[in-house]
This record gives sequence, C-alpha cells and structure tokens, in this order.
Amino acid sequence: MQNATLPLLKMQIVKDGRSDYVTFMNLLEVSNIFFSMVNTATGIPKIVSAPASIVEKTFAEPGTPTEYYVYFQFNAMQTDTPGRYVGQFLLKSDEGNLILPIREQLYINVQPSFISSTNCC
Repeated sequence: MQNATLPLLKMQIVKDGRSDYVTFMNLLEVSNIFFSMVNTATGIPKIVSAPASIVEKTFAEPGTPTEYYVYFQFNAMQTDTPGRYVGQFLLKSDEGNLILPIREQLYINVQPSFISSTNCC
C-alpha cells in the first residue's frame, strides 16, 4: 500500500536439495545483506543497496527444521509511489556477491492508498 511501512518484505531461504544448504547458511552468517528495488515501467531505482537482515523462524515443537528468511523493512518514502517494482537481495562477502532470488523475479506491487493523509478536523 502507498506510504506503508508494514508488512515486512520477507523471502524464505529454501532448502531445495540442489545446492549445499550448509555452505549457503555459512555464507549468510558472514555476509552483508542489502535490498534494492526498481520500477518495472520506468527502470528507475527506488531503493539502492539499503541494509537488509536475516531472521530465523523458531518452532515450539522440538525437532522441527529451522527456517531462515531474508527481510527488508520499508519506510514511507520507499513506498510513496504506486507501481510495480522488481526487488532483489544482495549478499556481499569476501567470497563474492550473490543475488537473491535466484530462479524467479521478486515483484512488489505498491497500490494507491484510499486513506487521506491529512486530518479533516
């Protein structure tokens, strides 16, 4: 929603069996994580290399596999222009750079707000 700061943008780190998950998780621990977002209609970046983070989802039931998410918290300026955007997370480490998501585009739709931003009374 336009001018929104919630919800968080979260992307799950998927264990797909094709890559070395443990090596990837070790890379996450030593990486700086950034988020960028570009307007798909104009090609103009809205967010460039803003700090992002990683979070671990814990479960109440013991033995449940841990899930990890990279996430980004928007501010109102970053969502002030309605439109369709493509986002990506960049992991920077001494070993190089990795851009997520790997297989598909991450689309973010900012919808116009119907709530007035000015007080009426």
